[in-house]
Amino acid sequence: MKKLNIILFFLWCILLINLVKVNASPLTSCLSSIKGQTVYPNNKTFPSLILDENLYVNYTPSVLIYAANNQDVQTSINCATKLKMDITARSGGHSYEKYGLGGRNNVMVVDLTNINEITIDSKAKTAKIGAGNRLGVIYDKLSQAGFLIPAGTCPSVGIGGHALGGGYGFAGRKYGFAADNIISMEMVDANGKLLQVDKQTNADLFFALRGAGGGSFGIVTSFVFKLHEVPPQVTSMQFQFRRSQVQQLFTAYNEVGPTLDNNIVLSVSLDKDSLSIDGLYLGPAKNAKDAMKPFLSRAPKPTSSNFKQETFFDSVVTFSYVPPNDVVKPKHHPYFFKAKSFFVNKGLTSEAIDTLSNFLSTVSCSTYALFDLLGGTANIVDDTSSFMHRDSIYGIQLVGSDWKNKAQGDKCVKELNDFGKNFQSKFTSYFSYQNYIDRDLDDWQTRYYGQNFNKLVDIKTKYDPNNLFKFPQSIPVKG
Repeated sequence: MKKLNIILFFLWCILLINLVKVNASPLTSCLSSIKGQTVYPNNKTFPSLILDENLYVNYTPSVLIYAANNQDVQTSINCATKLKMDITARSGGHSYEKYGLGGRNNVMVVDLTNINEITIDSKAKTAKIGAGNRLGVIYDKLSQAGFLIPAGTCPSVGIGGHALGGGYGFAGRKYGFAADNIISMEMVDANGKLLQVDKQTNADLFFALRGAGGGSFGIVTSFVFKLHEVPPQVTSMQFQFRRSQVQQLFTAYNEVGPTLDNNIVLSVSLDKDSLSIDGLYLGPAKNAKDAMKPFLSRAPKPTSSNFKQETFFDSVVTFSYVPPNDVVKPKHHPYFFKAKSFFVNKGLTSEAIDTLSNFLSTVSCSTYALFDLLGGTANIVDDTSSFMHRDSIYGIQLVGSDWKNKAQGDKCVKELNDFGKNFQSKFTSYFSYQNYIDRDLDDWQTRYYGQNFNKLVDIKTKYDPNNLFKFPQSIPVKG
């Protein structure tokens, strides 16, 4: 018995020594002053915390830091510099290529979920919004105060990456991209310094962040947005068509779409079996029906149509396609997918429509295409913004998903990549949307940022000369 107790005592001592070693590791010691939670890979909750929207790509960070405030972000960056570790920020976890986890293993991840203040100034029509907020929460809180910002339809998307990469949604033709409505930002730079960023202060950074700021220049912790008053009523619109009517529908979309009232935004959806349109009109149903007459008179006759007058927030719920509770309390719905994106400046030709339609009917995984109508305020050039996709009729997102195993997924992704390269070279503009980030896209520097790329490299070199903030498609430094 005495011998057993001695063995247990020595085992306990060894355990204590190991615990001390763990707790005294350079990383844990450096992060010891963090007010928020730090979660390491040996924590049993860790696997669930790195489960983001896309299951196709997966990476394991060295630590998840749930920053409680700007100081936690500063401490994290200073530790990354001191320990020569890579670091990245995660806002909502919707990066298509998991760049919010670094796009590779062993990156220090600063999760901004708890930097989630929303402070509304109704008189000034502005709101300070923490970068960890999700779109569903923002829409809910702003609409209660009578306001909105133009942004996307998926409630669980984080405002940080969304707004910094552009951010388009169902008020975009009236009010522009989310990036267009940013008045100012707070950003922690590579030296751990908190910078104020607006048109007057760090104006070059203000230019870079609004369109190319998703993780390349520093960690943006908050935004001040310009707000817009919510209309008393809006009208959600849904139209179903026969799949065989696709050519006639796109004739109308190409010719009439750009001339439509800016209160209208439309999104065409096409897959191997169906053809439909979701739309929103920022006003009552009677006005919506009148505003849609020029388009519907040229389009094929719908097999069904619906004009639903409702509040703006109810329209957010309508087009989120998730249960209402998931809008105000957003959560991920993880699945396997891969996306390609294109901008169309002159409308797709009938040959292009046939080519895409045939691909959707033959590709080896479930695949659909969305065509988001642009124009209006979204197409107004802003020299203070690096977002350069301003001359398109519509943007296309091509998404393959729901494969059963890795082999099928790899096959599907190859089909998407091969088709996308050929389709873009023949039928669309040269450019793609950086918020639908695509690791397999060739010449992404030009396709995302056009003639702004070299200027962005200069700004990156100024604010992050040692390239602390990097991922597979980040803005590089000179040399």
